[in-house]
Amino acid sequence: MCKLGFVNDAASISAFSCTVRDGVAWLELDDGGPNALNTEVFEAFFTALDGIEADESVGAVVIAGREGFFSAGMDLKWMQRIDRDELGTIGPNMARLAHRIFIFPKPVIAAVEGHAIAGGAIILLACDRGIGATGEYKIGLNEVALGIPFGGFALELARAHLVPSAFSAGLLHGSVYRPQRALEVGYLDELAAPGAVRARAGEIAAEAALLSPFAYQMTKQSLRGPMAEEIKRSAESGELVPVFQVFADLREAQESTG
Repeated sequence: MCKLGFVNDAASISAFSCTVRDGVAWLELDDGGPNALNTEVFEAFFTALDGIEADESVGAVVIAGREGFFSAGMDLKWMQRIDRDELGTIGPNMARLAHRIFIFPKPVIAAVEGHAIAGGAIILLACDRGIGATGEYKIGLNEVALGIPFGGFALELARAHLVPSAFSAGLLHGSVYRPQRALEVGYLDELAAPGAVRARAGEIAAEAALLSPFAYQMTKQSLRGPMAEEIKRSAESGELVPVFQVFADLREAQESTG
């Protein structure tokens, strides 16, 4: 796993890797598929971000997926296997990760080369800036379409980035968008040609790494502090525990009628 002082060190936990190049930490997801999220991936993110924060040689972070998928959200096959207690950790872990990225004391850039759906879109919105490839993939928060109530910490992230018109049509109806429209409504800040996204994200991260750490942190706190506190409260309150436990109820109902 990522360690303190990991200059040019790379390590991986399942589909997650952390590499430092020229003062920029690259956190990359590549499971060969949808870059699904689970407990192992959450913990890998937390460990890596702790190490990056403590390492003064690292000035910025890029979070990247693979070509085709940034992340499609939670690992649904894994969710079918785990028990009610572990299902109850998903909402709090997602909020903890969103909070960690959203208020992280160093610049965080997202490099999006494919679908960013549900939890993947939450990670994207938690970043400072999102660079996306042109193409035919989709980005959006489709929780309502999946039968998951949308609100709380995820709504705070949406407020920080999305234009008002994206709320009813997007969040309430679970809409997803092609890259150009995602740029227009606020999921992305910039588009680049396929194959050029990582280079552009790295360029922005390298420039951001030169900013005054004190000025950056104080400004981010001023901009995001109140919203970050609400995200943290949501993660710690217990209100998110039952959100994904509904899948256990559905599974039990299916088994009882099967």
